[in-house]
Amino acid sequence: MKTLLLDFIAIIKSTAPLLLALVVLKLVFRSPFDSIKQFSTGLLFVLLGLFVFQKGVSMCLLPLANDVGTSLVKLPARGLIILVCLGIGFTSTLVEPALRILAGNAEEVTVGAMRGSVLIHATAIGTAIGMGLGIAKVLYNLKSTYFVVPLLVLLLILSLVSKDFIVGMAFDCAAATTGPVNIPINSMIAVGLASAIGVDPMRVGFGLVGLTCLCSAASVMLASVIKI
Repeated sequence: MKTLLLDFIAIIKSTAPLLLALVVLKLVFRSPFDSIKQFSTGLLFVLLGLFVFQKGVSMCLLPLANDVGTSLVKLPARGLIILVCLGIGFTSTLVEPALRILAGNAEEVTVGAMRGSVLIHATAIGTAIGMGLGIAKVLYNLKSTYFVVPLLVLLLILSLVSKDFIVGMAFDCAAATTGPVNIPINSMIAVGLASAIGVDPMRVGFGLVGLTCLCSAASVMLASVIKI
């Protein structure tokens, strides 16, 4: 019980600076609160939600992803491991709440010209490819440079041929994939797999989240270029 209380206090401390800054700005701009009761209740829900979610991640997602990463070595072929991780990367992206909110906003702003479902699935495909590349990096003990440099060149080319608003949207979608679902799952699977096959998890186990971001941005821009 004491540990839970300390964790909840830590959530309050981490949230306090942002909350204080926003409240001070609201007071400086003399913008009144619509309802103090609603604000207080919402604040309590935010704190409780963050607390419950972070505990859930540490108790469930992190050990689950680590166990899956460690167990992947039981599959008979490396190609099958990569294929499984492609599926994990795709499905985990569909769960990300931030991406769904962003896609909904994009569809509303463009008056349906940019469909939210297309944006979500294009991002998910890119994330899956990025996760596949990251797992290949772990399996074959490769340097991150081999993947990052070509992806950056590809992104530069796609940025030049894509519409300006698509470029911004693509990178926002990529950032949205680095949410509370993808980060613990992707990173812990990579670290667990690296530990299981005996390579340095500090060198090849990290960087997978970055690869999923780069591939997600490239996938969205490519989808706009070929007019999916």
